[in-house]
Amino acid sequence: MELLHDTHITLITERRRFAPYGAQGGESGQMGRNLYIRDGVESELPAKANLMLQAGDVLRIDTPGGGGYGGNQ
Repeated sequence: MELLHDTHITLITERRRFAPYGAQGGESGQMGRNLYIRDGVESELPAKANLMLQAGDVLRIDTPGGGGYGGNQ
């Protein structure tokens, strides 16, 4: 999201340090990540964050992928 105004944000996200696990032999999913981009420079944000962003900043939230179910038979 590109911010049009200075904005105070709060992020409460999960699965940024550990991938979602698979079940019954399925592979783990992908971890998510949070970043903001200011003047072309990407900065990673933690899973839980409370900060002020400026107009023109971009907030990018990559959600984690789900873990798989079942392995190859």
